Amino acid sequence: MIGPSRPGKVLRFEAEPGKGAELFALCAKSSDESAATDKVIIARAEDDPDTLWAMEFLKSDEALAAQDADPTWDELHARIGALMEEDFTLALVRAPYARSAPLPGPPGIP
Repeated sequence: MIGPSRPGKVLRFEAEPGKGAELFALCAKSSDESAATDKVIIARAEDDPDTLWAMEFLKSDEALAAQDADPTWDELHARIGALMEEDFTLALVRAPYARSAPLPGPPGIP
């Protein structure tokens, strides 16, 4: 569950022109292989498929620290970095509010 006790990251990646799909695949692979990650969303800008936004929430501060210290991630991070036009932007966050239940539709639509 996402909440204020869970550490999170909001990242912005800008791939080299035409490399957005490859960067997306590597970022998804990274999230899939992470034992520290609890919830993740990777989105692409509608008007620029080479710009990705990721929101990642981790199981605990300890899990985040262990993953950040694990050298086995260096190769994957280097492959991600090689696809990027510029360095990524990172914000470390906490989420005091999160909603995952569907919002009701307009009147007359279930």
